[in-house]
Amino acid sequence: MSKKKHKVIVVGLPKTGTSTLAVMLRMLNYKVTGPDANYKIGDLPFLNKKFNEFDGFQDFPWCFEWDKFLDNDKVKYIILNREKESWWKSFYESYGRKQERYLSYPFFKISKELKNKPQFLNYFDTYYETLNTYAAKYPERFLSISIKTFEWQELCDFLDEDLPTNMLGQLVKKPHVNKERSKNAQTLRYKITNQLKKKISSIIGKENWRKIVIFFRKNGVI
Repeated sequence: MSKKKHKVIVVGLPKTGTSTLAVMLRMLNYKVTGPDANYKIGDLPFLNKKFNEFDGFQDFPWCFEWDKFLDNDKVKYIILNREKESWWKSFYESYGRKQERYLSYPFFKISKELKNKPQFLNYFDTYYETLNTYAAKYPERFLSISIKTFEWQELCDFLDEDLPTNMLGQLVKKPHVNKERSKNAQTLRYKITNQLKKKISSIIGKENWRKIVIFFRKNGVI
């Protein structure tokens, strides 16, 4: 049974900082899920089961199905913003496969090809217009941020949490997940570490592995 005051749904399209925010929530001891690739549109039992099991929700399908939980006053939303052209470049080059084979296609319904860039940018605009409308209606439940400038104090104030500290009582550094991954992805150390992670997590379970990683992150080991 979770002891958290709130459920947190991260709303922002993929490639807006969802991985970094997920790590920050885990550092605050939120149990976070997503992306949940097994979800099929309309599978409410799947959403409700995950909702009951976890405290935080990010990426697919939560950034698209967030409005299913608007009636629950316990749910808070964090809107992740990013400059539109920068988002498109990152989304097109990095997020999954092309054409209709990328994870979020059931929601976008746009083939990921360069010629369809205007359609994706229109989707982007409509998506954030909708979010901002609800944020204006429920200001106490929505926080709109950019992951580049977002800091612990703002997050903890919004969620009524204490600032995270390491074993020495020092404020934990803000993670930069994808920046580190992109920088190190081609190094031999990264590849070896990734293989070890897969082997260890298969033995102890993904959730236990995440707890170990979060402990190391909070204490500056990684």
